[in-house]
Amino acid sequence: MSDDITLGVASSNAQQSIDLSKYSLTSPVEVLHHLRGIVKQGQMVTVFSNKGKSFILTRILALDSDARTMVLDWGANEHANKMFLESERNIYVCSPAGVKTQFTTGKPRRIDYEGTPAFEVDVPELVIKLQRREFFRIPTPIANPVMCQLLDHPKGELAFPLADISLGGVALVLSTSQAGLLHAGELYQVSIDLKPHGVLLAQMEIRHLIPVQHKNGQETVRGGCCFTNMNTPRETLVQRYVANLERERRALVR
Repeated sequence: MSDDITLGVASSNAQQSIDLSKYSLTSPVEVLHHLRGIVKQGQMVTVFSNKGKSFILTRILALDSDARTMVLDWGANEHANKMFLESERNIYVCSPAGVKTQFTTGKPRRIDYEGTPAFEVDVPELVIKLQRREFFRIPTPIANPVMCQLLDHPKGELAFPLADISLGGVALVLSTSQAGLLHAGELYQVSIDLKPHGVLLAQMEIRHLIPVQHKNGQETVRGGCCFTNMNTPRETLVQRYVANLERERRALVR
């Protein structure tokens, strides 16, 4: 993972990143307001440290608007905590109410907060708030998962279940032990069986890998990917599959 994480959205040129200035909060009032929303929701935040080589899952426990500092919960992994404390630049990623949010801070400080260890960092000067998705994403079935097969991985053909799919790309579900198999920026030829409509053969780019902690305590890694060579037949195949899933979802709701 690079020292910067770019929030990219697939478009007609999937290699282009969106203009992040449109999604950047720079006013101190706006930044604090958005961070307070994250605190209120109890949103889990992933912090990438040590140039992306280490991460912790944490929560923002408190904000001090006067001192412009915030307090983070102590992580469960002591080695990752140590890496975070030594890291000069750290990248935070979360999705409050489905709105992808990213910001950076400098080196944290260890403090005691309500009798327990915690981190203290300065409030960021800029927050990236991605307010919309370029393509409609729909979750894929859990009971009978759709598998994405990587046809040209150095370790041979690998297959991962999908979490969702759209015209722009897919989200892969990896176990924590599989996270090291993929890296942001890699390109793969893939095969995705979109039953009963057909098999999608496409190229996709790994855009980001984000740890996810589920309500049952299980941890997985979400691999966000975008298609890079879509054409009309491929888009039609995905559109038919997504439309079919949406019809089935609405039928279940009714």
